[in-house]
Amino acid sequence: MSTVVSTASRSRVSARIRWLILVIWIGVLCAMSTSIFTFTNTWMFVGEVLHWLFPAGTSESNQVLIHLIARKGAHFGAYAIFFMVLMYGPLRARPYWALLVCLALATADETHQMFLPDRTASPYDVAIDMTGALFARFLYLASAQV
Repeated sequence: MSTVVSTASRSRVSARIRWLILVIWIGVLCAMSTSIFTFTNTWMFVGEVLHWLFPAGTSESNQVLIHLIARKGAHFGAYAIFFMVLMYGPLRARPYWALLVCLALATADETHQMFLPDRTASPYDVAIDMTGALFARFLYLASAQV
C-alpha cells in the first residue's frame, strides 16, 4: 500500500514540476518579447561576445549580420525548447496540439511587439519560431525511434 501511495505522490510532484517548467518557459518567452530584448539591448551582449571571439575585430556589416543570426537563432531555439517542454509536460502524446500552442504563442508574441515603440513585429519571426518547433518535433520523433 505504501508503495502505491509513494508512486502516486511522486507522480503528482513530477506533474507539478512539469507545469512549473512550462510556466517558467512561457515567462522567458514573454520576457523576450519586451523592450528589454531590443536589437540595441541585445547588441550589448552579442557585441561583447564578438569582441571576445574576434579581438582583431570584424567589419560592422559582419557584426550586424552575426547579431541578426544570433537573434533569429534565439527565436528558433526558444520555440524548439518550448515544443519539447510541452511534449514532455502537459501535452505529452499530443504533438499537433503542442505545435498549435507554439503557433498561438508565437503569434501573440509578435502581436504584442506591434504595440511596443522600440520593437517590430514580423510574420517571418513567427515562421522562424514554428521552424524551431517543427525541428523539435523531428527530434522528438527521432528520439522515439532510438
